[in-house]
Amino acid sequence: MTLILVRKLFRDVRPALIAVCIVLFAFATLWVKISQVVTVQITPVFNLVASFAGDSRLFQDVIFRGPGKVSQAALGWGDLNFEQPNDFLAMGMLHPIVLSMCVIWAVGRSAGAIAGELDRGTMELLLSQPVPRNRLILAHFLVDLIVLPVICLSFFAGTQFGLAIVGPFIPDYSALKDIKLPIQIPEPPKPLEVSGLGEPRGLTNTFGFMFAISGMTIALSSAGRSRWKVIGYAVLIVVVMFVANTIGQLWQPAQFTRPLTFFFYYQPQKAMLDGDWLVNVGKAWSGAPTLPGVMVLVGVGLVGYLIALRTFTRRDLPAPL
Repeated sequence: MTLILVRKLFRDVRPALIAVCIVLFAFATLWVKISQVVTVQITPVFNLVASFAGDSRLFQDVIFRGPGKVSQAALGWGDLNFEQPNDFLAMGMLHPIVLSMCVIWAVGRSAGAIAGELDRGTMELLLSQPVPRNRLILAHFLVDLIVLPVICLSFFAGTQFGLAIVGPFIPDYSALKDIKLPIQIPEPPKPLEVSGLGEPRGLTNTFGFMFAISGMTIALSSAGRSRWKVIGYAVLIVVVMFVANTIGQLWQPAQFTRPLTFFFYYQPQKAMLDGDWLVNVGKAWSGAPTLPGVMVLVGVGLVGYLIALRTFTRRDLPAPL
């Protein structure tokens, strides 16, 4: 019966899943091209001019000052090197479009898991079958284990497709040649090394991020009866976490709030570039241990599902309106 439920739930989410996968595939492909333009046409020219001026970090210091510093903190780009194509590719997993799609999918699907069925009046029909309530929660858990990796793989496939079609990353100094500055231009320019093969490690962190949000939302859904109220509460919690994590990076007294947010443990760029899965909680909480970010996020998701299981199996279901 569990398998039948999983197939039914998968059929329900299939159109939305295809749409999300197409969006992430297209964005990942576009991001490869953006990475090529920035690291091949813009950054090399800036670096040569900055070296000529005697300050190799001139342009990064100018760009990431004031509002740029806020953006850098909010998006988690602080430790990334804009000169390296792999670093710029890693930024794609931290882009607002990717984060928004992750939140929209996790919140939207999980909010409809219990509260959505009650809201539509279809829960009574579903439970009129010989289906224990715990099997319904298990089925939603299994669907998450299927669809979340598919979403992550669609992004990886888009990156690989983009790398296959854009060609090599060869620095272009034609802009400097046109203005004829007294700067020595490398001839011939050396192609930059680029590879997206480390991206699955980062996308494992993306899986954990979505699973944590999904677990939190299904816990709220198991206690509610209005899908839109559950969506509102879940989105509010995620937004508060995002703001707290951003402020904690910019303002030292608020740094203690960061480990209480999902975004603090979402660091796919470190996993992709360095194979580093650990998050230094001690930076915010003195004396705290270093924790594996993915395991923390997955653990939060599991706790959310356990709360949903306990709540849903013990609650009285309201009569349909």
